[in-house]
Amino acid sequence: MEEKIMRIKTLEKHEQQIREFTIDLETVFNGTQDAMFLVRVENGGFRYVRNNISHQKLTGFSLAQLQGKTPVELAGEEIGEKVEANYRRCVEAGTAIIYEETLKLPGGERVWLTSLTPVFENGKVKYLVGSSKDITLQKRAEEELYREKELLRATLLSISDGVVTTDEKGRITAINRAAEEITGWSEEEAKSRSFAQVFKLVNETTGEEAKDPVEKVLETGKITGLANHTALIAKDGRKISISYSTAPIKDEKGQTFGEVMVFRDVTQEKAWQEKILYLSYHDSLTGLYNRRFMEEQIKRLELPLAVIMTDVNGLKLVNDAFGNEEGDKLLKKAAEILKESCRKEDFIARWGGDEFLILLPRTSAKTAEEIIERIKNRCLKDSDGPVQLSIAMGYAVKAQVSESLGQVIKEAEEWMYRHKLLECKSYHNGIINTLLATLFSKSMETEEHAERLKNYCLTIGREMELSVRELDELALLAVLHDIGKIGIKESVLQKPGPLNAAEWEEMKKHPEIGYRIARNIPELSAVAEYILAHHERWDGKGYPRGLKGEEIPLLCRILAVADAYDAMTSDRPYRKAMSSEEAVAELKRNAGIQFDPEVVRIFLASNRKKLCSLVARFKV
Repeated sequence: MEEKIMRIKTLEKHEQQIREFTIDLETVFNGTQDAMFLVRVENGGFRYVRNNISHQKLTGFSLAQLQGKTPVELAGEEIGEKVEANYRRCVEAGTAIIYEETLKLPGGERVWLTSLTPVFENGKVKYLVGSSKDITLQKRAEEELYREKELLRATLLSISDGVVTTDEKGRITAINRAAEEITGWSEEEAKSRSFAQVFKLVNETTGEEAKDPVEKVLETGKITGLANHTALIAKDGRKISISYSTAPIKDEKGQTFGEVMVFRDVTQEKAWQEKILYLSYHDSLTGLYNRRFMEEQIKRLELPLAVIMTDVNGLKLVNDAFGNEEGDKLLKKAAEILKESCRKEDFIARWGGDEFLILLPRTSAKTAEEIIERIKNRCLKDSDGPVQLSIAMGYAVKAQVSESLGQVIKEAEEWMYRHKLLECKSYHNGIINTLLATLFSKSMETEEHAERLKNYCLTIGREMELSVRELDELALLAVLHDIGKIGIKESVLQKPGPLNAAEWEEMKKHPEIGYRIARNIPELSAVAEYILAHHERWDGKGYPRGLKGEEIPLLCRILAVADAYDAMTSDRPYRKAMSSEEAVAELKRNAGIQFDPEVVRIFLASNRKKLCSLVARFKV
């Protein structure tokens, strides 16, 4: 009896222990933050036995809703089959598994990290103990971090500046595409190498090795400013001008654990800067210094300082007669001669349009005169181009600090202008002869034609009792009226047949070209207006201004009749000459239309024998 009582007490004690253990298990089961659930495995299927409070809150399924249900019955076919697939995988594996799954349940859509542990009975899996953690926020944070990382990487790869990062030991951890292109190193090649192995930096001016900027940043933990005059020796040996800045990478405690350097290839940029700087101090046409440079340089030169002011004679005339291209060639030639004639230490600048200024430091008046003589001799030897180069020059010397440099330059300029006046007449005569020679070589006009025309005009002029001055101007006009043709294309001037519309329009420009040329030569200025009007007609249908009748200067009306007569009685490449009688008949038909009828009458009524003798004398 006592033994039975003892067994009962022992059994009660065990039952009490089991109840206490069960309570402890229940406390743990419901007290954990993880969502716990128990699944019974039977006949290849799965039914829920129970779930803890956390599981109920997070899933939205109460114990009553869950207990005894299959996953499909509980959550529907789509979700249920997905859940059962993982349960089946655990049973087949016969061991614990861990997996992530996203489920949309009554408690909301969540991302779960689930572990399943099989419980065996008689060698078979009887239960599955599940424990799930809600990792929704964690996954969102990871995704956000991933997006930020990808955005940073995409930005890093796409920017045009090179970017390189290193760790705390100066080993490269990443470089972007721009850095790959500039350095010639791929990211794969560069990674884990020391910064100095990939980025060989030298002083651009001296070629000396530059201090490692990464080392400096890692030592000081401070941003370094932009470095100037630094070149990178690329993998293939190219020397590339770069600008860069470096900054430390710090953790939340402010400790430096790496650095980032941003750099760019500024080779082209520096080349442009140098070009801009060059252009800011040099004349773009001649390559000499410009006025701005000289005004700054003057202040620093040693005394005595000789100043030579020069002026290219006849530049505007060359521009008008032969075009701006020939004028530019003349200026370039002058610049070349000045450079060849001066010393290395001298400064030569294009001071204005056709003026050049030469500064000769530590130079006496005698040396300045010798240099001027060299320039003159060099000009005489240079005969290229349509006209002989002529340069007027004057000089002055600043010997004392107290002397005004502006006054010295003015003195040199005044002397230059005096020389220019003395040289001008002979130079202009040379220009006129050059212009006539050019005209005769380019066009079908000849010296004989000019001489005949002059005599025809003077015959008419004397009959009309013109003054000596008017006769002189008429003779000059007869010789130079077509001087503007030197500005017309040879293909138009020498065309052996009628001109088309475009060619005719170009030909009609020659009176205006001739007017501009004559206006710039004092000896010809008196006939400039006559040259402009020599193709006007009595009926107002001429050019360039459409003058009519007596609006046309008398000398032009005389020239028109004489020129027409000589043209008709001369052979041309596209026609034979008319007889004198035919030409006279043509003049009569056009009297009052193309020609002044009074001039025609006087021309025809003048001494016929004299006219005939002129024709015989000058016709070849």
